Amino acid sequence: MRLFTDYAAWLQKEYAAFQSDPTCVEIGPLLRPTVAPNSPPWNMDWAIKFPDHHYAYVYERWYASGPALPGRSRFGYREHFSFHYGPTNSILKANGIPERDKVVCPAIIRVDCDKHGPHLHFHGEADHIDQAKIEGMVIQDADPFTFMRAVLEHRAKGTDFDSILNFKVKP
Repeated sequence: MRLFTDYAAWLQKEYAAFQSDPTCVEIGPLLRPTVAPNSPPWNMDWAIKFPDHHYAYVYERWYASGPALPGRSRFGYREHFSFHYGPTNSILKANGIPERDKVVCPAIIRVDCDKHGPHLHFHGEADHIDQAKIEGMVIQDADPFTFMRAVLEHRAKGTDFDSILNFKVKP
């Protein structure tokens, strides 16, 4: 759980240290509370579009934890997130981030925590690979900056994501 102000400071600090690809176009990180200033719920969206028609996109959805107490800030918890890398769809959302199309532009990797629980899509949009089949990575603890750095390393060196992120898919 985190306070919005702590999360915003962390995001700013991590982004300041992040070294992106100078040939790409970045959108975000876009951080916005969805109800009231400086409190949950809030959303974070960030995309990097590469010149070879691939993109990386991370989003997090944070929700309020319990009722607000008088005179105190509310904590938020990360309920949903998706960290995606793959071919870029030409259809864009209003904020300029490509719409996901799992048929036309399947993910090379996507790390998700959604209504299906923590899981991966790896080497395409095939079935969910649940946490129970993953060794070496706790999906719920996935970090957007670690993911974006992994994308940059994959693009620079060609190393596959299971090696970069140090996970193994069990048979």
